[in-house]
Amino acid sequence: MKQLFVVLSIIAALTFSACGYKEGVATGEQKAHLYFTGDTKNILVSIDKGEKFSVKKGRDNLYNIKPGKHLVEVYKDNQLIVKREIFVSDGVSKEIEVQ
Repeated sequence: MKQLFVVLSIIAALTFSACGYKEGVATGEQKAHLYFTGDTKNILVSIDKGEKFSVKKGRDNLYNIKPGKHLVEVYKDNQLIVKREIFVSDGVSKEIEVQ
């Protein structure tokens, strides 16, 4: 009888310990995008006073940024032609038009 009680206790302990219920939501990394339209020939872009980089025109050329508030500066021939403070939400693609 004592052995039956021990065996049942072990089975019960293993059964209850293996049945954990986990609840929560798993989300991917948050990111947003910028894309540039208009005359993008020979322009350089700086985001949040960072290093300048060249861009390609069109919605097919997305540039990843973190969601939130950003300062976007566009330079042509070393002259600042666009300076815009933007807010981009998670999963949103924001257009920056260059004229």
